[in-house]
Amino acid sequence: MKTAFLRKGCFLFDLVRGSRYDRITCYPEKCIDMERYEHGKIEKKWQQKWAEEGVYETQDTVEGKENFYQLFEFAYPSGNLHIGHWYAFAMPDIVARYKRMNGYNVLYPVGFDAFGLPAENAAIKRGVNPRDWTYENMDHMRSQMRSMGASFDWSREVVTCDPAYYKWTQWLFLQLYKAGLAEHRGVDANWCPSCKTVLANEQVNSGVCERCDSVVEKRQMKQWQIGITQ
Repeated sequence: MKTAFLRKGCFLFDLVRGSRYDRITCYPEKCIDMERYEHGKIEKKWQQKWAEEGVYETQDTVEGKENFYQLFEFAYPSGNLHIGHWYAFAMPDIVARYKRMNGYNVLYPVGFDAFGLPAENAAIKRGVNPRDWTYENMDHMRSQMRSMGASFDWSREVVTCDPAYYKWTQWLFLQLYKAGLAEHRGVDANWCPSCKTVLANEQVNSGVCERCDSVVEKRQMKQWQIGITQ
């Protein structure tokens, strides 16, 4: 059995190499003076440098590299970010970095899923203009997301409530409609009477809306159905 002593921060660690597991014991009483890691100052410095040099801006093609498209679930700008968002952003970021290290030309865009009722309902509840509320939230979220240091390509930012974006979803729908792949018909849907919107099955917890706890109703509603299996 071998013992190694490691210093980390201002603590002394006793790392014991066993036959199967490594065991680490901390000795805070044996404090060692070391330079403090000023994460706010250091990370901000390098994040600014990465932004200035466009480290994570991705070209459409790079000779000798295969393209890889990495996408995460865009945040809803109906409020501020929370720790769950960090989890949703960090895991794809790990994949994006791994792929870059393996020689891929990685596109990892960033965006906001802002074209929906959650943001509008949040604005109505506060008595403010939905557009002003949504765009102010996005500005705040950008600063939060930039502080994370993820490898997003901010030059490819997407805002789904921007006409420059949703004109293409409208165009795509028209192509599906012309091809006979879009049908308007009645289907059973989960309806929240408080949020005044339909809910996915995953948004219904024990018969109530996950956002407002209102009892969810089953309604026959007309919706556009896309024939994705044809």
